[in-house]
Amino acid sequence: MDLNEPASLLIAGVAVAYAFGSGCLLAGDVRCFITVSLASFLAVIPHEVAHRNTARRMGCASRFLISPIGLLVTLLTSLPFIPVKFIMPGFTVISPFTYDREELRRIEGLTSLAGPLYNIGVAVLSISLLKLPSLYAFNLALLTLFYTATINAWVALFNLLPIPPLDGLKVLRWKPLVYVVVFALSILLYYYTTLL
Repeated sequence: MDLNEPASLLIAGVAVAYAFGSGCLLAGDVRCFITVSLASFLAVIPHEVAHRNTARRMGCASRFLISPIGLLVTLLTSLPFIPVKFIMPGFTVISPFTYDREELRRIEGLTSLAGPLYNIGVAVLSISLLKLPSLYAFNLALLTLFYTATINAWVALFNLLPIPPLDGLKVLRWKPLVYVVVFALSILLYYYTTLL
């Protein structure tokens, strides 16, 4: 879908917010939906921007595009009887200016790793902030941090699955050991968020 990049990122954010927050809407809990939406936007838009900016720093042309099929799949997982959320409303396209196979693999691996690393960092930070006793008086802050931790942990884990077109396979092809470490970390992190 040929939209400008800010519009594409906004649509992706809204789709992911709806996928994670549809249960809140069905329950009539607007505050919950707003909180989940904020956490979703914090998980998805910077994830894609991290891919794009990493590619650009490596001398590539790059931008985020909406995928109509991926957008539909993301929206379908908002249905209440679908427990697993497939977060794939679009993708960051990268145009390297090299034909060197090793360099192409390195560019692909590093740019693919940037998004999940962002999500892991935000999830860890959110979990750390949840432990601050001074926040216990602020229910909305706790709820926002909880959703930010869980959604970012899921987006990292989902994107690191070694299945095309997700990020995991590209990282695995570049550096298998790096992939195993980061994927294991994302599994542990997501599991930990289920215990919060």
